[in-house]
Amino acid sequence: MTSMIADDERVNFSDRLKSALLASGLPIQPGPFVRAFNLRADGSAVTPHAGRKWLVGESIPTHEKILILANWLGVHAAWLRYGDAENADLPLSTIPEALLSTADLALIKDIVSLPAPTQRLVREIVDAFLRDQRGAELRSGKQGAQQ
Repeated sequence: MTSMIADDERVNFSDRLKSALLASGLPIQPGPFVRAFNLRADGSAVTPHAGRKWLVGESIPTHEKILILANWLGVHAAWLRYGDAENADLPLSTIPEALLSTADLALIKDIVSLPAPTQRLVREIVDAFLRDQRGAELRSGKQGAQQ
């Protein structure tokens, strides 16, 4: 037998989680949600069943998993867990991982897993492509202004 307060806490957590997912343009289906979460979990992976329980208000994740969710979704852990309005509007110092697609995050993890010299080489290649792209944008902007 569970208390009404505990039931309400689980449902309220679920509502805040779904709200944060929707605000980030992420799916609320357990399968895609859990796959995206597990990419960020770094050893704290969860099953689709556990993710479904969070989404339907049957359970609340551990503090460690709430921190992962909060960082990913760009919200404060206190707000996600408790609905703490005082912390809801504070600016975050990091870019929410929700802005990265699953493929982008997988690419970043792949690059980070490379040896340091290879990572530096990848950085140099990316920098060269960006310089080339910016130069092309500047050239096309000058041509448009001359017309």
